[in-house]
This record gives sequence, structure tokens and C-alpha cells, in this order.
Amino acid sequence: MLRSVLALLCVISIGCSASPRGRFDGGGGGSGDAGGGGGMDAGAPSDDSGSPFVERDVGPPPSADGGCDLTTPVPTQIVGDPPDMLLVVDISGSMCTPLIDSFPPSMITKLSIMRDALNDLVSSYDARVNFGMMLYPDDNACAPGSVRNPIMARNGGAIMSTLGGLTTDFFGCAIAHGGATPTPPSLDEARSYYATVPVNPIGRYVLLATDGLPNCGPELPDGGTEETVDETVTAIDALRTAGINTYVLGFGDGFDGGGDALMRMAVAGGTMRPYNARSAAELATVLDTIAAEVIPPSCTVELEGAARDPELFQVRFDGGPLIPRDMSHGRGWDYDPSTNTITFYGAECTTVQSGMVESIDVDFGCPGPLI
Repeated sequence: MLRSVLALLCVISIGCSASPRGRFDGGGGGSGDAGGGGGMDAGAPSDDSGSPFVERDVGPPPSADGGCDLTTPVPTQIVGDPPDMLLVVDISGSMCTPLIDSFPPSMITKLSIMRDALNDLVSSYDARVNFGMMLYPDDNACAPGSVRNPIMARNGGAIMSTLGGLTTDFFGCAIAHGGATPTPPSLDEARSYYATVPVNPIGRYVLLATDGLPNCGPELPDGGTEETVDETVTAIDALRTAGINTYVLGFGDGFDGGGDALMRMAVAGGTMRPYNARSAAELATVLDTIAAEVIPPSCTVELEGAARDPELFQVRFDGGPLIPRDMSHGRGWDYDPSTNTITFYGAECTTVQSGMVESIDVDFGCPGPLI
């Protein structure tokens, strides 16, 4: 009898205390549960929502930066304090002839090629150079040029509009643009104009673009006019004395035997060498070269689009390591939302100014390092 009682107690004990997999203990675990009796079978395990738990593949664990590996590249443009440059452009009758760079020659005038090249120049460097433009002669004779577009920031659109108003086709150009090449008095007018605008400490320049030597001197027996190279050198020297260097660009084949004259002009202008171009491609290269010489190295880049949260910028040079942000401006970079620009400081600024950096890469969307 005793053995039977002990066996019954053992069965009861096992049934009440053992909670097999799949049972839910309703709070008190025992007969005191309001749900009734001992335990309630809840079926499969559940998550916090009460739904049956299903095991899922959640992939690899997040990376050290929280899995933030998708960023959007932000186009940038290097900016900085720009110098002033007055374009002094020859639109005399000889600019209405085509280049003799092929046979048979094309019907595209030198003035048309010059217009297109200058359009590319001012649109490409609008943020880096304060351009202005003088066209000469101002009539169909030997009147000195006049400033059609005063020097100012972001002036590319206005200059392109002025250039767009020129008649450059082969037949119309010769009718619209007569006259000779009054270079000396035009350069004197350029110097007088510069005297009316504040001195730009970053730099002041004249770019003289012409297809021939100056020739508005005294009349000659054959009906032409005498060349005025000496007067041109004097005018360029006066510009340099006023703190304005002159770049001399000879376009076309009108300088055969005149190389020495161009060299004298360039030396007087402080640039020490003239530039020559005999084709559209050479002209574009020369203008890019001159622009690169006058633009000072800058540690500031302008970002395209609207202002953004600088905490989500990642900045690199040429795809290299991340550069930290330093709000104390000791090194690294910092962001100015009012101008939407990033500026580099310390060693990073020196690196940019050295010319060693080919691209400044800015990505948006993930945090970068912070000093």
C-alpha cells in the first residue's frame, strides 16, 4: 500500500513540475493561474507580438559604421578668390578670313573660331576668374576698342551674349567688321579702364588676342598704315607699371616674320613668352594654359546642389583615405553651409595648393571621421 501511494505521488510530481518544450507558464506557474489549472499549451514559441516565431536568415552582422556603405557622390568645383582679366579681342577685318590650316581652306572665319574658344573659356572658368571684355577696333577704321563687358564676378553669361552678337559667317563678317588693328590705343584704353575699378590683390591681367601685328600708324604710300610695334610695347609696359600683366596671343598665320615683335610684347607684359595658335584645337589649349597660370591655387571647393548635413560627408583626395573634419580649422576640412563650400586647412590645404591632387572626392550619406 505504501509503495502504491509513493508511486502515485511521483507521477503527480512529474506532471506538475516538469514543463516540456512548448508550454507557457502563465505568470505564477501553477494552479493559481487565472487561465485555469496548471499550465496552458501555447504551441510554438512566439515573438513579442504573440505571433509564432519563425527563424529567419538576417544576413551578416552590421559593419563597424552601422552598415552605412551607400553614399552619393557630390560634384565639386574648386573655387577661391579670383583674379581680374580683361579680354582685349581683335575683331578687325582680317579676323573675317579663314585659317589656312587645310587644303582647300574652310569657310570658317578666325573670328568664328575665336568666339567659340572664348565662350568655352569664360564658361569653364566663370567661378575662378572675374572676366571683362574689350573689342577693337570700335569702328571700321582705327578707333581704339571699348569695354563691352566690365570686369565682374560670374560674368561669363554676359560675355557670351556679347560674343553671340558678332557677325562671324564668311560673307557677313567682312561687311560687319572692317578696319585695321589699333592695338596701342586699345591697350591704353584698357589701362584707363583698370584705373576706374578697385585694385584686385589676387591679380590683374590683360589677355591680348589678335591675328596680326598692330598697323594703325601713319599712312604709307601704298595706302596702308605703318606698323606700330614700338607703340604697342610701350602701352604694354605702361600696363605692367600699373600692376597689370599682359598675355599676348597670336592667332593664325599673320605673324610670319613677326615672332620677335610678339616676344617683345610678352616680355614687356611680364609673361615672358607669347602664345601662338594656328588651329581651333591649339587655341583652346592656349586659353586653358593661360587660365591655369592666372588662377591661384585654392583650398576651397563648391558643392553642387543644396546645402547638406556635414556630419554625413566623406571627403578624400584621389580616392584615398578619408580626411577628417576639423571644426577648429587646424587641419583637415570644414563645411560652410551659407556658401555650400568645403575648405581645407593645414597640411591638407598645402597638398591641394601643391598641385598634387587631381580630384577632390566628396560623398554624402555616411558619417566621416571627426577631429
